[in-house]
Amino acid sequence: MKRFLVMVFVVNAILLFGLQGCAAKKIAKIETPPAPSVSPAAPTPAPVAEPSDNDSFKIGAMDEKIKKILVPVYFEYDKFDLRKDAIGTLEKITQFLNDNPSVRIVCEGSADERGSAEYNMGLGDNRARAVKTYLTGYGISGSRLETTSWGKERPAFPNCGEDESCHSKNRRVEFKVLAK
Repeated sequence: MKRFLVMVFVVNAILLFGLQGCAAKKIAKIETPPAPSVSPAAPTPAPVAEPSDNDSFKIGAMDEKIKKILVPVYFEYDKFDLRKDAIGTLEKITQFLNDNPSVRIVCEGSADERGSAEYNMGLGDNRARAVKTYLTGYGISGSRLETTSWGKERPAFPNCGEDESCHSKNRRVEFKVLAK
C-alpha cells in the first residue's frame, strides 16, 4: 500500500512540475462569427407532407439523399468566413432541412494540422458556429442544429506535410445526422 501511495505521489509530482515547465502559449481570441456576408435569396420553405401507411416512404431513400446533400463545406487557411462554394452547399442543406423538419444535425468543425491544438479547437468551433449562424439565419431552428469542434484531432487526410491541397481538405465542417 505504501508503494502504491508513493508511486501516486511521484507521478503527480512529475505531472505538476512537467506542466509548469511548459511555456504558456498565447491563444488568439476567436470572436463569434458575424452573420454571413454573402446573402443569397432566402429559400422558401416547401409544404411538408407527413408520410402515411400508404406512402412508399423509405428511410433508405432518405439516407441516399442525405449523403448527396450533407457534404462538407471548406474554409480558407486560418479563417472561418463562409466561401462562395460553401454558400451554395448550405443553400441545398437549408432546403433539405426545410423539406425534412424532423431531421436534426450536428455541424463538426475541423482545422488542418498546423497550429496548436487549443487554437485549432477554437477555429473549428468558429467554423461550426458560422455554419449554424447561416442556417438559422435562413429559418432553420437552432434546436435542430448542434455544433462541435474536433480542431486538428480528426483530419480527413492526415500527415499532409507541406502539401497545401491536402491541408485544404482538412479545413472543413462536416455534418452528421442526429435524428431523422
